Amino acid sequence: MDKSGVQLHYPIMMKRKHRLKSVPNFRLYEPETGERQDFWLHSETLPARSRLHNWEIALHRHEGLFQLFLVQAGEGELLGRGGEAEAFQAPSILYIAPGRAHGFRFSQSADGFVVTGVADRLKPVMAADAAMADYLSASRVLTIETDEGRRAASLVEAIHGELQSRAEAGGQLLLDVLVTEVLLRVARAGAQNALRGEPAGAVGGRGRIAALQDMVAANCRQHLPVSFYAQKLGVSPAHLNRLCRKAAGSSVQELAARHLLRAACRDLVFTPTPVQAIAYSLGFQDPAYFNRFFKRHMGQTPGTFRAMERERLAG
Repeated sequence: MDKSGVQLHYPIMMKRKHRLKSVPNFRLYEPETGERQDFWLHSETLPARSRLHNWEIALHRHEGLFQLFLVQAGEGELLGRGGEAEAFQAPSILYIAPGRAHGFRFSQSADGFVVTGVADRLKPVMAADAAMADYLSASRVLTIETDEGRRAASLVEAIHGELQSRAEAGGQLLLDVLVTEVLLRVARAGAQNALRGEPAGAVGGRGRIAALQDMVAANCRQHLPVSFYAQKLGVSPAHLNRLCRKAAGSSVQELAARHLLRAACRDLVFTPTPVQAIAYSLGFQDPAYFNRFFKRHMGQTPGTFRAMERERLAG
């Protein structure tokens, strides 16, 4: 139980194989606590509950919740419904997707934090990016080996610290921001790890898309053809477009156009740079073509967009 009175209950590990017809579903709230149901986030140390159950948590699920385990010390296994077990060791992050059956075996030296959140908080993140939605739809073991992973780990610590603090002003807003960022960082780190773990010349679909996103962001102003990215990733242009449509819902050129539009919108709203200069900075040789490009995608000219957005912000 934390200071708010909210309890998370887990079953003790059953001494048999985890091939269960029915996996118990556990809720965040205990009815007798009288807690308000708008409470959406909980955090505790990893040993707080695991030690009580001899460091073993039986197979169970949380239909309306997701969890993040930051393992800072020790090791263990993440158990799945079919009896499979995936080993992990510190430092790592375990992401548990809503409704996914899972259990744990932790070493007695295990330490870290456990953050549990209401699954509705995943919806904006998953709706914003198909690759993120794919990653967050299943439980994951993330080895912390990149800057994104280390940032995610520090964010889990920050969430725990904020929940344990007595600060009231802006607390819920800050937690909302921290949770959104940690989910994005975890998904990004997972994509980076997948890319790092695959041999050169044999990068899988998910790894290729992660690499493509980085390359498009860095090179979109050069208006390069699909063949440039395809050659770098070792696939045909047609295959790369198929992968991109499946993962991001758009072709490679449409992905590049989105990057250009975001940059154009930022410059139009937040800088005094003339439209013509913005066009040149985005790699357009003809400002008139930039105007047509912008209107085709945004439904209005750059000048009209700038005037309307500035008026809206001023209001």
